[in-house]
Amino acid sequence: MQPICRKPSEVPAVPCPCGQSRRIITAADGALVGFHITEIRDAQAHYHARGTEVYHVLAGGGALEIAGSSWELRPGTVAYIPPGCLHRGTGDFIAAIAVLPPFDPADEYTLADGLPRPLCAPIVRHLDDIEPARSACGSSRRVLTRADGVALGLHVVHIQATECHYHERTTEIYHVLEGGGTLTVGEMTCALEPGVTVYVPAGSPHGGEGDFTAIVICAPPFDPDDQIVVS
Repeated sequence: MQPICRKPSEVPAVPCPCGQSRRIITAADGALVGFHITEIRDAQAHYHARGTEVYHVLAGGGALEIAGSSWELRPGTVAYIPPGCLHRGTGDFIAAIAVLPPFDPADEYTLADGLPRPLCAPIVRHLDDIEPARSACGSSRRVLTRADGVALGLHVVHIQATECHYHERTTEIYHVLEGGGTLTVGEMTCALEPGVTVYVPAGSPHGGEGDFTAIVICAPPFDPDDQIVVS
């Protein structure tokens, strides 16, 4: 498939059981991973039989209840929610949510539909607890990695300039948090500002310029052996 570059303002908000959601990357795009920006206000408890979700809290606060446990939320909190985990957000917060496979409304269940069967335990971490590491892109806080046995990786990366490279197996989604610059994916160059989301299919040469910080979703999680620099 082709790369995608979108701003939240280009996607209308729609009501959902969690509040309101801008579904920026969806199954209609033919994407491997979906990506939403969702305003969550006292969501209904639900679970997904097939979908894995990763939440990254952008603003606001509250709590996230997952499989009988509760975690306080603040900007920078990241939660990995495997299939079968009953969950709901309380309070009032905005989250970037990656979904593998992309969101399917037929894969949303409540306790009235039967007891969930979690595939594995959830993971909740805060960005401040992760030490930055040098990376080919600049500096990266690798919040969810292959070592966690997860289906989706999540890094928060400060990018100033990158070598053009591609991944044979890994699909990436960049969501810009701060700063600006450009991200070139194949023949497409995206102007970056906070809120811009770029979908980078596996096999697509890409590189960033400027000075910006972005959430980077990786499916499967980042593998340094799957990064090929384009000479």
